[in-house]
Amino acid sequence: MPRVMPIIAQSLVHVAGSVIGRHRHGHGQLAVVTAGTMTVLTEAGWWLAPPGRGIWVPSETDHSACYSESSALIQLLMDPALTSSICGQCRAIAVSPLLRELADEAVRLGTGLAGEEADMIARLVVCQMARSGDGPVLFVPHGRDRRLRRVIDRLRLDPGLDLSLDQLAKAAGSSPRTMARLFVAETGLTFGQWREHLRAVAAVDRLTRGASITQTALDLGYQSPSSFTTMFTRLLGLSPGRYMKQMGERAVPLR
Repeated sequence: MPRVMPIIAQSLVHVAGSVIGRHRHGHGQLAVVTAGTMTVLTEAGWWLAPPGRGIWVPSETDHSACYSESSALIQLLMDPALTSSICGQCRAIAVSPLLRELADEAVRLGTGLAGEEADMIARLVVCQMARSGDGPVLFVPHGRDRRLRRVIDRLRLDPGLDLSLDQLAKAAGSSPRTMARLFVAETGLTFGQWREHLRAVAAVDRLTRGASITQTALDLGYQSPSSFTTMFTRLLGLSPGRYMKQMGERAVPLR
């Protein structure tokens, strides 16, 4: 019986608008984004990863992915026997310089990655993932209730939609009180907190694609760039300008 490879690495490029349909892997997957952005969707919600971030998807987890701009990433498929210590749910990963170098080396070695060397790289990757701090988590939860999902799907398509909870609940066939309860019960956030979080994640995606801070603020329903900047800084810990400068330093130009 052939030995299971501890790690399989490949460098991938996706053009703007690419969608990878719902699927699952027998291996755990770590996607390290090097340019553009990647969005991973599961039953729990969706994660956004800009450059310098990664998304961990455990083995046998149904997920899909989409790319709002031309993007590059390194995909590491990990033997489940080596990743039992890693969270059994999707999570964001802050990619350290060492983790990035390990991913690059795994790709460089390609089919020559085998035996003791492969085991060593795989174990170091797992160690780095286990030690990784999540940092600002670009994750938006969604629930299972069909009424709640109608509201969430509508706002996900248009994060700047300026409708009240009362209006959204009515359109979804629910009362405002029931909808408010569903948000807390199924996402862990109040409606106001959830919408702010959605807009922060949407802002990172837009800014990464080159939109200005002013245009992003207006698109997301803010009356001024200053009110948008206040929200963004409170949730992500950096102003939009500083956050994007940091992302730019981690990005690798597409070739």
